Amino acid sequence: MPSMDSGLVDRVIQSYRPDGPFMVLRAKDLQAIYTKYRLDPRTSESAIFAVESLAHLLQDGVKALFDLLKLTDQSLVLGVGEGNGAPSRLLAKLVGCRIVGVDISPLQIANAREVAHLHGVEHLVEYVQQNASALDLGNRRFDAAYYNETMCHWEDKLSALRHTLRHMKPKALLGINDWMAGRKGTLNDAWNDVPGFRELYQPDIWSQISLGETCRLLEEAGFYVLRAEELSDSTDRGLRRRLQELEKLPQNNEPIRRAVQYYRVMITTHYDYLCYGRVIAQAP
Repeated sequence: MPSMDSGLVDRVIQSYRPDGPFMVLRAKDLQAIYTKYRLDPRTSESAIFAVESLAHLLQDGVKALFDLLKLTDQSLVLGVGEGNGAPSRLLAKLVGCRIVGVDISPLQIANAREVAHLHGVEHLVEYVQQNASALDLGNRRFDAAYYNETMCHWEDKLSALRHTLRHMKPKALLGINDWMAGRKGTLNDAWNDVPGFRELYQPDIWSQISLGETCRLLEEAGFYVLRAEELSDSTDRGLRRRLQELEKLPQNNEPIRRAVQYYRVMITTHYDYLCYGRVIAQAP
């Protein structure tokens, strides 16, 4: 098993902070936005997810992943690499199931807990700070699990997959939306090659692989791959539409201005340094 790079962990945590280059909004900041634009965070209106998450597959892409997991309100679901909790909050409102969200960042975990109260789903979501590659939730077993746009940061993906599998019930489904390597390399290369990219993230925080390599690792970990989809074209179109919508809004609003800047730069990395894929796998 590869040795863990503690520097990588620190860089990832530093990239996703309220005061960091990537826009992470605190609960109080989100509440102010909800009030200003008359948004009710207890609903599953797409604008809520868009405000809280810069997920590239957008709410529709995350919802599509959840739909493939065949969940009910009785399901117990594991979300690994949960970030600020946007995926789990959306799932709780859509399905009404219980979710345990895991993330390595104490700042993200604290923020997720606070925002869950704004959404009225605190009784359905639980957040735990752990490293995906050393995941240990005791004897807990889950009906399904998901990784949403997070595996691309993990150095030891095989260990993370094996630890996830240990916590899944027989025949449980794992769904993955992820950022894949591009034809010229990864976003580590974009940090040097793409103007504006180094203003968004810390350097050397990416461990992107191909869709095929993701499937191979899943099988090596003990999963059965049921479905693999290339999503680069549809994601590119979706982000371009999202950018056009944001550019029509007043740019004197700081979150809007930062989101516009973010999407403009990220779209320029598509295909050369960033592709997208989805995989559905099953536990034995």
